[in-house]
Amino acid sequence: IYNATSWPQGPGQLSKVGVRQHLANGQFFRERYMNESSPLYLSINPSYKRVQVHVQSTDRDRTLMSAESFLSGLFPPQDAEDEDSPLDVWQPIPVHTVSRTQETMLGGGPSECTPYDDHLKDSLTHDPYFYNYMKNHSEIAKKILKETGYGEIEDAYEAFETLSHVYDTLFCENATDGMPLKKEFVEENVLEESKVFGDLEWIVFNLMTRQQKRMVGGVLMSDLKQRVRDAINDTDEIRLILYSAHDTTLAGILTCLGVYDGIQPPYATVLMLELWRLDSGAWEVRLNRHHGNDAMVTYQLPGCGSSGCSPEEFYSVNTDYDYSEVEFLEYCNGAEVLPGVSKSALFIMLVTLLLVFLCTTTVLIAYVVSLYKKSGGYERIENA
Repeated sequence: IYNATSWPQGPGQLSKVGVRQHLANGQFFRERYMNESSPLYLSINPSYKRVQVHVQSTDRDRTLMSAESFLSGLFPPQDAEDEDSPLDVWQPIPVHTVSRTQETMLGGGPSECTPYDDHLKDSLTHDPYFYNYMKNHSEIAKKILKETGYGEIEDAYEAFETLSHVYDTLFCENATDGMPLKKEFVEENVLEESKVFGDLEWIVFNLMTRQQKRMVGGVLMSDLKQRVRDAINDTDEIRLILYSAHDTTLAGILTCLGVYDGIQPPYATVLMLELWRLDSGAWEVRLNRHHGNDAMVTYQLPGCGSSGCSPEEFYSVNTDYDYSEVEFLEYCNGAEVLPGVSKSALFIMLVTLLLVFLCTTTVLIAYVVSLYKKSGGYERIENA
C-alpha cells in the first residue's frame, strides 16, 4: 500500500512505540534485578561495567536500536557532575553483531540456506495438517491474492508464503500511526481474513522436522545450556547477557524447549531464563515470560518440576535439538551434518525484539530476549 518513503524511517525499522516499549522493558529489568531490595538482586553495578554485561544483536537496524533502547532503560543517565559534558549523563554501551550470512544463533532460522528452504517446502507440502489447512481456506486465499494484486498462485507453499507476507505487512501498517489501510482493503476485510495465513506461519514451527527445529533454535538452546554451566562453575563475571533478535527467534527457542504454543509472540515480550541458588545450596533453572502489564507466565519445561529444572534436567531438555554453529554452517553449505553434541547455553527472552541474559551471585541467571519482526524486511503491497 505504502512505498518506502511513507514509513517514518522506511519499512522494517523500529518505531517510536517500539523504542518506548524497549525502554520500559529495560526499566522493568533494572527494578527486578538491580534494586538492592529485590529478592532477585543481581549485584550489577548501577552504571555499565564491561565485565558484567554483554550485548549481542542480529545485524538489523531495528534489533540494534532495540538493544540500545533497552539499555537506556537499564542504565539510565546519571546525575551530571559537569553540565558541559554529555558523557557525564550518557552511558555508551557496545552492542556486538555478526553479518547476516554468518548468523547461526539469533536469526530464528537461516537467512540464506537452500537445503533448509527446500527441506521446509517439501516437508510442509506433504504434511497433512498443512495441506488440509490450505485446502480449507482456499477460497479466502484466492480472494486475498486477487485483492492485493498477486493473482492466482497454484502452488500451496508459495501461496502460503505470499499470504503470510500480506498479513504481516498489513498488520504492521495498521499498527503504525498515520498509515491507515487502503479503503478497498478495509471494505473487503483483507487484514482480518488474511490472519488465518499469518497464524499458520507460527503453527508451522510445531510442524517442523527435527532438523528444521535445530536450524531455528538449536544453536541458541545449546548456547543457553552452556551459559548455565559457566554460571554454575563461576567461569566469568558476567551478570547480564542481552540478545536483540526477532519474533521467529523466540518461536524457535520455545519450540526447541518444547513449550511453544504456536502463537505469534506479541511485541515487547520478554522471555527470561533464570538460574537460582536455593537456600539448600541446590541450583534451579526457571523460564518466565513478561509482556507489558500482563501477569508473569512461568513455563514448565519437559522433564522438570512446576517451579523449575535442576541443571541436569535442563541440560537434558530435548537434546536431539542441540546444535552447533559448525553443524549449522555445514548443513547450509551442503556438507554432511557431523554427529555429536553441540555447544550449549542459557537464556531469557524478551519478545519485542530483544534478547537478554542475566546471571546473579545468589545466583540468578536471567537471559532476556526482545523479539523483532522476522529477519526479512517488508515490501510494498499494491492493489490490483
